[in-house]
Amino acid sequence: MNRTILSTALTLVVAAPIIVHGQDASESEDLNRFSFGPRLGFNFKGDFHLQPIGNAPNPGPAAGGVNHGYNDGYVNVDSSGNAGGQTWNWGYQNSSQVVGDTMQFHSAQSQSPSLPANQSVTGDPQAGVELVYQRVLGHLPSKTGVWGLETGFGYTDIDLRDNRTVTGLTTVTTDAYQLNGSLPPGAGYQGTFQGPGTLLGDTPTRTTATSLTSQTSQQRLSGQLYTMRLATFAEWNLASKLKLAASLGLTLAPASIAYDFTETSPSGGGSATTSGHSSKVGLLYGAYVGCSLRYDFTRHFGAFIGGQFQSLSSLDQTSGTHAARLDPGATVYGTIGVAYSF
Repeated sequence: MNRTILSTALTLVVAAPIIVHGQDASESEDLNRFSFGPRLGFNFKGDFHLQPIGNAPNPGPAAGGVNHGYNDGYVNVDSSGNAGGQTWNWGYQNSSQVVGDTMQFHSAQSQSPSLPANQSVTGDPQAGVELVYQRVLGHLPSKTGVWGLETGFGYTDIDLRDNRTVTGLTTVTTDAYQLNGSLPPGAGYQGTFQGPGTLLGDTPTRTTATSLTSQTSQQRLSGQLYTMRLATFAEWNLASKLKLAASLGLTLAPASIAYDFTETSPSGGGSATTSGHSSKVGLLYGAYVGCSLRYDFTRHFGAFIGGQFQSLSSLDQTSGTHAARLDPGATVYGTIGVAYSF
């Protein structure tokens, strides 16, 4: 779609001077014009893809001689086949798991609905400014107005956010294993199948508890979008001081965008948080059409109000297994400001 719009706009920009073929502008007229003012952008889209939050490894049966997986560790069969009802093939993450003469492990199984893997959001409006220069090249037929070339330089601050929460029941399984008087290694210990290592009883004492928990996701696209426009324009005289203008042309838009996400999900004995960040610079391109209404207070000074429709290519980026896309494919701008001609 962007390529079709782009080629059509390019054709019209090149052909406009031939189509208009009006008279040259009078030397007594002001041929140069500058306008400046704030600009609000609407319908910027952020498309987010997040990794579905899965359940913890299955802790298995409350029996010895089998492998057990948890949110915060593991207790598996070792090379001896758990001789004497003990294993050195185990590991844990947090010092709080040491409770008396036991090691406690947790597995959280969520029954809440999954957060949607894909979500599209808009953050209206996106604020910015724009400076426009116009050069009058000639009159329209019957001198009903003028035509010329237009270039514009704009800035838009991008801030698109997606915040989601789902709530449901989570069952936490807690298994306690006997240390049998052994001193546990420090938190983060990871025993191996071959061993040797500190021995831990392989038969757990199990308890379960069910509670209401939440899964949350916060994702954000933020940064700066710069636009450089080139177009032809035509302006009609509605009254002695009131002018209506229309323009059509091409846009190049350098963008510097950051992607951030944070997710929190139920975990054994509490919650687990993951986060990520990435940034990317890219050159977007496309076409635009605009119109404006200007009132001249004097020959040189006036004020205007206007609107623009712009279609640009998208910018994709990833952070781990997460992805986001800035989609300005159908944005609308509202503008207002002051004008000066000479």
